[in-house]
Amino acid sequence: MGRNDDLRQAKGLLAKIPRARSGQRQRLLLAAAITKLLTKPPIVVGGTAEAFWAGGAYHPTDLDLCPRPTTADTAALQSAGLRKSGRHWVRDDLPVAVEFPGAGDDIERTVQVVVDGVAVAIIACEDLYLDRVRQATSGWPREDVSFDAALEIALTNYRDMDWDYVAKRILAAAGNERAVGETMRNVNRRVRARARRRAAEARAKDRP
Repeated sequence: MGRNDDLRQAKGLLAKIPRARSGQRQRLLLAAAITKLLTKPPIVVGGTAEAFWAGGAYHPTDLDLCPRPTTADTAALQSAGLRKSGRHWVRDDLPVAVEFPGAGDDIERTVQVVVDGVAVAIIACEDLYLDRVRQATSGWPREDVSFDAALEIALTNYRDMDWDYVAKRILAAAGNERAVGETMRNVNRRVRARARRRAAEARAKDRP
């Protein structure tokens, strides 16, 4: 498929956004459209990824993608009618905007979700969890919104998450930044203990 076909498909996806049935659907359609526009497939991160992995517990107002667009990508976004407004890319007829918050260099795992025929990359729950655990270290031992996010991700995905991978990534972080890594280990320990306790409480409630 050529660039003109990609642009045509992207515009078609953008046209569907205002009629989409939910905010999450709107953001995923926007991610699909931008995937068709950029030279390198972007990765969905932030609140949209949290909503995907935590069963809709989050209500983001925009879409976060990594990495940042190149000069060629900027031209492609503009060709689809998007324009830069502060940190966001917007279009007047769209109820959602997109931000490119960073390079995403620490993302090692992604999953693909097909949205209207387009494969959209979303940060894996393990890497999203690790990001929230790392953010939670800034105010530790106080529990903040990042701690709550890590807990929600763990609660929703506990049985399927690759906890060995999480432990290895935290160990690697400790090798590079000892204090941060040690605090991440403490945050992870508390989150997992809390998640196990809530799971046990839920099982107890379900017993006759």
